[in-house]
Amino acid sequence: MSSRITWFNRELIIYIFRSTGWIGFLYLVGLIFALPLEMLAIILNENNEYVEFENLFSCQQMIQFVLVIVIPVLLAIFLFRFLQMKQASDFIHSLPITRRSIYVHMIGTGIGFMGLPILLTGSILILFHSAIDVERLYTMTDIWSWMGTTFILEALIFSVAVLVGMVTGLSAFQGLLTYIFLALPVGLFVLFAANVKFLIEGFSTDYYLSANMNGISPLLAATEMEKITFFSINTLIYSIVTFLFLISSLFLYERRKLEHVSQAFVYPKIKPLFKFVLTLCMMLFTGLYFSETTGKPGWIFFGYAVGSLLGYYLGEIVLQKTWRIRVKLKGYVTFIVVIIVLTLFIKIDPIQYKAKVPDEKMISQIYIGDSPLFFEDDDTSNKASNYLNEKENIEAIRLLHQEIIDKGKKVSIGELNDGQSVFLMYELKNGKRLAREYHLQNYDSYMPLLAKIYESNEYKKMVNELLNVSTEDISKIKITASGQVDKSITITDGQQLETAVQALSEDLNNQSFAQMTSSFGDYATIEILLNNNKTIYMNWDSSYTQFSKWMESTGQSEKARLMADDISYILVAKTDSEIYHSSSESELAQQIEQQPNRLKIKTALEIETAIDNAQIDWGGEYSAAFYYKESRDVDIKSFSGEHVPGFIVDHFNER
Repeated sequence: MSSRITWFNRELIIYIFRSTGWIGFLYLVGLIFALPLEMLAIILNENNEYVEFENLFSCQQMIQFVLVIVIPVLLAIFLFRFLQMKQASDFIHSLPITRRSIYVHMIGTGIGFMGLPILLTGSILILFHSAIDVERLYTMTDIWSWMGTTFILEALIFSVAVLVGMVTGLSAFQGLLTYIFLALPVGLFVLFAANVKFLIEGFSTDYYLSANMNGISPLLAATEMEKITFFSINTLIYSIVTFLFLISSLFLYERRKLEHVSQAFVYPKIKPLFKFVLTLCMMLFTGLYFSETTGKPGWIFFGYAVGSLLGYYLGEIVLQKTWRIRVKLKGYVTFIVVIIVLTLFIKIDPIQYKAKVPDEKMISQIYIGDSPLFFEDDDTSNKASNYLNEKENIEAIRLLHQEIIDKGKKVSIGELNDGQSVFLMYELKNGKRLAREYHLQNYDSYMPLLAKIYESNEYKKMVNELLNVSTEDISKIKITASGQVDKSITITDGQQLETAVQALSEDLNNQSFAQMTSSFGDYATIEILLNNNKTIYMNWDSSYTQFSKWMESTGQSEKARLMADDISYILVAKTDSEIYHSSSESELAQQIEQQPNRLKIKTALEIETAIDNAQIDWGGEYSAAFYYKESRDVDIKSFSGEHVPGFIVDHFNER
């Protein structure tokens, strides 16, 4: 045997091909099934002539996803499995070759096993493109983009798996830790954001979680590969991070002690890091679980305590590789003290996050709504703006925001309980955003300020698309009766369209805050089809007085809306908690029927009054089951407040 150390070692290459080559072959077969064979099937099948893809990632997307996240991890595990097996480790390290050279051989062949199948698959696709007209399926640009993006994503996952392999002595643990590491950035952010709302009033968890976070985790990015652009900041960052991880892996490998096989972690300093991160994640997860299932502060703290203990215990089990362990409470107590200090620091709010209301001069525009989930950041198809710009509305929202903060010092802000919500999004002139979300138990006390904003013409134009289109934009209106009734009309006459839109617009402009937030007297649904094939959906209820008058004057009302003649009878009973929490309408109807003091409404006048005042949700003081003449199905509605008809109040007061 030559004593000269060379960069290329034939024995090592043979060893790698024998132990790992099957993964590259498996990957090639998978890619050929996912792309060339699928394309060939589409080309040869005349019935698939209209099949189109957004790009090559859309073809057999699930197979590609599995290959991208599994193959690199398998390669990393089997390439560096010799580090976790004593005999293999002794063999590899007895070869006349340096560790750096061994590492280069392993990484080079690993990249080859990932890159060659991609190259061969891409070549077949190029061949198809050259020989057959497949432009409707994919272009040459799609092929290059698919090859480049797939390789970069796999190289990143491979580099993470290699890095993890350098710190652990267990192959199975390497695979598990790799996926945890890949998902950790998003997982920690989600857990932190979901828990910090308990400490900071106004923090909008849903707003931050609704942002696209897939880019910060290659594992999640792989679920939406079709959205990745090859020449983008994400792929550039992935490439840089891959290089840094591979360099770090080499650094660790050259310092790894070979006798550390079959150990969870070969570097002792990583053990406490793993244990405390696991403890933190378990603590945040269980706290979040109890907050979502109970909403009670006591249960949430119980969740934190149980989760942290469980996480700490699991960490010790993994590190000691046995469940019969002695828990070192000193480390746990230190962890709890650090958590308490951090919690107090956040609660003290040194940056004045909770009290911050932007100065009027800094504000460009504001969005206000019930939830960030309804906020559309860039709806270019809608002519209406999502923001309020008028000075009066900006000042009113600032006053509302300040009042919420001031009352929050005296009145509970129900971040842990149900309550009506207010979401505010300030767009500042410096390009920054400031988002706040409040779950208000004392919502009614803000009614005057909310009414001032919601009843403004600017707000109504923001939330009602009909107020932003002209009659010329509308091709037809279809009105379908509510309930179990088969009635509908379609309006296409130009004169009638103009009058109908004018009446609807007038009703929308005249709506009060109470009418906007509650719907009584559900008559029908209205679909307004625009010339651009977009549809505006509205509900026609009893508050639409001008539109109702016009429909009656034209004789179309009876053909399009729910009428007393459509109802057989209505049963009414006082709502109790059991009825309110039932989920099935038939089950609710049976419960109402079984009430001994139920009221049966049969006269046309009383049924018409009931239709005009019933609300579509089940939260009213009185529950009502509507039985139809032409259907066996039943609808559940309710009555509440001033909308409870007098004959219903009289009936139950006499009992």
